[in-house]
Amino acid sequence: MLTFLARVVPGCLLATACLAASGCTSANSEDGHLYVFLRPLFYSAVHQPSGLRALLGSKVCFDAGIPESGDTLFDGIEACYDMAIAGVPIADGDCVILDQPSGVQVDYTPRADCPVEEVELGLLPDRFRVEGVPVDGLRARLEWHMEHWAEHLGERLSSRPADLIPDADEPLRLVPDVVVGYPVNVIDAAGERVGWDLSQGRVLEAKGGDPARTLTPIEDADTLWPVRVGAGEQSTITLEVAGAVLPVATVVATPVEQAASLEIVAAFNGEPFGARAIVRDGEGRVIVGAPVEWSLVEGELVLTSVDDFTPPEYTIIADDCVPPPAATESRRAVLRARLGELSDELEIEWMAMPPEEVSDEPFSPDPACQRGTGPAGDDGLGDRGCNCASRAGAGGGNWTWLAALTLMLGGRRRRGGG
Repeated sequence: MLTFLARVVPGCLLATACLAASGCTSANSEDGHLYVFLRPLFYSAVHQPSGLRALLGSKVCFDAGIPESGDTLFDGIEACYDMAIAGVPIADGDCVILDQPSGVQVDYTPRADCPVEEVELGLLPDRFRVEGVPVDGLRARLEWHMEHWAEHLGERLSSRPADLIPDADEPLRLVPDVVVGYPVNVIDAAGERVGWDLSQGRVLEAKGGDPARTLTPIEDADTLWPVRVGAGEQSTITLEVAGAVLPVATVVATPVEQAASLEIVAAFNGEPFGARAIVRDGEGRVIVGAPVEWSLVEGELVLTSVDDFTPPEYTIIADDCVPPPAATESRRAVLRARLGELSDELEIEWMAMPPEEVSDEPFSPDPACQRGTGPAGDDGLGDRGCNCASRAGAGGGNWTWLAALTLMLGGRRRRGGG
């Protein structure tokens, strides 16, 4: 029988807060009417759908909200729904221990007295399910959450290299002294995720012959763990959970001088979204943390880094430099990524749409706007517009920008050696 625990999370969700950093604006319940938080259960930094599997023995707290327009949740869930597990009433935020393979299902039944006018949508019955699995035969891996966010929110990628997300057994080749933040997934033999209890698990790191030490999550981002190696070092990362120690990754210090090629991949869903410069060594193996420099050859776009724990080969792109058009119009830009003598260029095109509502406020370009510098043959120091690309969101969530930006790409690629 499932063990019920005391409520440990507040039932009130911040209805006016932007919750994109946890992906909460996209309903994840069985029928798509609710967003359900599962802390301390962790499944993915990007999406936690109903029906997910989680380790037996994990604690699951069901804290729900009703998605509204934009990036908000209506916090009056208990005024709108009765909640029950196997017919037993529960309160929003109550927790259970997942102690049977059949798992647990929370049923949400609409209340007749819900203030529907506040949530601007009809209320329908819904449910959220979590299945239980034993730890036997499982392992862990780093989640390439930026790529998963692009896949989750984007309509498509400009290309899909086989190594966009390296295999779980592939070492993480990291430039020395670069700190990168990663979530940690538990996966089965097929690579499918299994949720785990953040309060019961420990991420461990061992270097050389030293004893393993516990890695502390990044401050204000409790599902991101900092990964770093010094020159010449190699580390082994493991996850201790459910009475087992699961392999996560081997991290190998890889000097940036080993970089031999560079390729831009961009994600698309309406308007400019984001891009990554995939850096590879002479054997075609991905290197993370190289000091890639981003610029524009043509066009005007926001180009800015993500945060302090996402390496510089990722960039935010946004069409926030020129006023929105009065009618749909085609726009174009050419991205450039450069690493020493290596460079790649990608031409992108998108359809800029008129605003849904006309504002009386004058248009103001984003301070991180850049303007095209000209063909690859120039010195790279041409007119860069405001030339003020900044470190956006430092200390914040790695994926907040993804929930607000969209992009559709069609393009031709030009590569150069310098």
